[in-house]
Amino acid sequence: MMRSMQAGCPKKQLARTFGLGAFYWALAMAAGAGAALHAPPLQAQTRPGYTAIEYARLDNPGATTIIRGMNSTNEVAGGFQRDRRRASSALIFMPNHAVEDVAGEQGAGNSVAYGINDQGEVAGALNTSVALRPFRAVRRVGVQELALPPGTNGGIAYAINELGEAAGYASGTAGVRAVWWTRRGEAQLLQNIGSLTTRALDLNDRGDIVGVSGDQVKTAVAWPRKGGVISLGTLPGFVHSEAVSISENGTMAGVAIGTGEFPNRSRAVLWQPGGTAMRDLGALDGGIDSRARDVNNRGEVVGTATSAEGDRAFVWTAATGMLDLNSLVTVPGLVMTDALSINRRGDIVVMGHDGHTGEPEESHEHVDHHVARRIFVLRPLR
Repeated sequence: MMRSMQAGCPKKQLARTFGLGAFYWALAMAAGAGAALHAPPLQAQTRPGYTAIEYARLDNPGATTIIRGMNSTNEVAGGFQRDRRRASSALIFMPNHAVEDVAGEQGAGNSVAYGINDQGEVAGALNTSVALRPFRAVRRVGVQELALPPGTNGGIAYAINELGEAAGYASGTAGVRAVWWTRRGEAQLLQNIGSLTTRALDLNDRGDIVGVSGDQVKTAVAWPRKGGVISLGTLPGFVHSEAVSISENGTMAGVAIGTGEFPNRSRAVLWQPGGTAMRDLGALDGGIDSRARDVNNRGEVVGTATSAEGDRAFVWTAATGMLDLNSLVTVPGLVMTDALSINRRGDIVVMGHDGHTGEPEESHEHVDHHVARRIFVLRPLR
């Protein structure tokens, strides 16, 4: 059995890491005898390539799986129901199929790890006899339940920065309120818009926080330096929006959501620091929907988008636009459907399943409930 972080977190080796082939671009061509080599087109020069390392194969179809955050040392936070007869466990995934059980016995009634910083400190939630409670876990120290504001009895911590501060929400008779927690675990309420529900979803090291406000109509919001709340709006013709990630320089990523029937019309969006210049990131060829999951300090955005072949994981940059990650690295038999996190070095966590990249398929939401999920980290060719 896996041991908890409190017990020193030994790694359990489950399988071997696969070093997989890279995809190379920018081949020079000789233009006549004795001619100099010519540079390839700009698109080829800027188009990235990756190697892929398998982290996990989750062979419990239909079980709860959450993969959300990755730090700069490529540790991945998440949660997985390894046995249908048991609760899901908060886990840290690592190369060679190694895992750490984050919450141990304290998380025996369901636990999930949502955020992880470079020290390996984790933010998440675990079930107690009272309610779902936010926690922070620290290696060699253990799990700390985070304090809750008056009028609340539960909540979730979604993100943690390098200072050990966390952000999420607390709920109870006082409603659902966005919260940030100090290093010592003290709860601090964030300003809300009227009496509307608010949830904080991410924060950076300088204390900028992003999230969502509202229930019937959801609006992306930000709290610069943990201060007053700012509405970020949505795209013309759309109704809802959510801000799910913020980089260290204040760039924010999320989604604008329309009112179309399933698949619900959605577009990945990017806000510049301060909430200005909202940008529609588009979709892949043959698709209309996209959702951003994360953005790093270089302005690289990852997420999931529909395409002619089905749902696909994407990476977006200002230079390349939106690219299907399946076209940038080949993992035999794997279809990458969602890119969930990107760190400051450009490493990307992707989720996928066994399949054929050249054939149309059912939506990602359906496929994930019927086949084993596979987790990879993609490392840029440097």
